[in-house]
Amino acid sequence: MILDALDQAWRAWAELGSSLDETRWQRPTRLPGWTIKDVYAHHSGFPAATGAALDAPEAEGQMTHNDAAELLAFMQQSGGVAEQTADLLRDQATEQAAATSTGELVAQFTEVAPKVVAALRGADLNRRVDYGGVAVVPAGEALRIFVMEAVVHYFDMATALDLPVPGPMVGEPLRETVHLLTDTANPVAFVDAATGRGAPGIFPIMR
Repeated sequence: MILDALDQAWRAWAELGSSLDETRWQRPTRLPGWTIKDVYAHHSGFPAATGAALDAPEAEGQMTHNDAAELLAFMQQSGGVAEQTADLLRDQATEQAAATSTGELVAQFTEVAPKVVAALRGADLNRRVDYGGVAVVPAGEALRIFVMEAVVHYFDMATALDLPVPGPMVGEPLRETVHLLTDTANPVAFVDAATGRGAPGIFPIMR
């Protein structure tokens, strides 16, 4: 279930953040120009934003994308949203990391996230939500992307810290992430690449 995956993933962020000293927060990651703290700051807004979406009125209008894979494919197309906003997201992350204490960042996962997950368990995950001004999607599909973001960026930090992967993301979070990424890929190209029957340029599925 997507909520179990999200809960597990955010608990892993809480545990990791609580274990870091100042030196490790400043360690560079495999993302050029991003430190551990930058990556952590980038994802730290997700719990509060999810809570705010729960309290907001249902998004108006028809859904522009019915599932997470469709939305990701739209955002990841050449010249699309992901490419256009990459530098902005990096700058926002580094600015937030510089302006926010590590304690405040970690509190997003130790204090805010558990309350949000508890509220989500009683929420209608089919309700329409605004996904960052980019699209209107079912709430449950937005959460699938949040889980994927949590897993991918946890791996960014874990590899920089010489921690095992998938580590605490094993099980539901990792499964949800793999399913979403395979659903996003061109299905014929993915089958050909996975079975050695061709070498189509399907990777990276997202950037």
